[in-house]
Amino acid sequence: MKAKSKIPLILSLLLIFISNSYSNLSSPLPVIKFDDLNYDFGDVKQGENLEHVFKFTNSGKGKLVITSVQPSCGCTGVVMDEKKEYESGEEGEIKITFNTQGRLGVNTKTVSVNTNDPENPVITLTFKCKVVDKN
Repeated sequence: MKAKSKIPLILSLLLIFISNSYSNLSSPLPVIKFDDLNYDFGDVKQGENLEHVFKFTNSGKGKLVITSVQPSCGCTGVVMDEKKEYESGEEGEIKITFNTQGRLGVNTKTVSVNTNDPENPVITLTFKCKVVDKN
């Protein structure tokens, strides 16, 4: 291919790239907002099963997709609706559970929430408690 014939092809590809980039920028974007990112259970007796619900809202204009929710360790459970996509204004919940058996002292655990929110692709939820002896 001659050099002169490559120029229109390159310009066309460049125009397509710029056009696609602009359309992605102007697309409505999701925004995940949690009511709280941290929760403190305070002092709890060893053996108690703890639960807390973290509530969120899609406050953006685009569809929010929760791609995964991962606890930091096996001692923390996560319960979420089967629903993974939230339209603008829709609300959702992520329930965490924690078994305090054998966990004396201060415990701080996290759950990572992975989303398609371009500003906050990973949100870290944190909870803590101080487990005291049953007696």
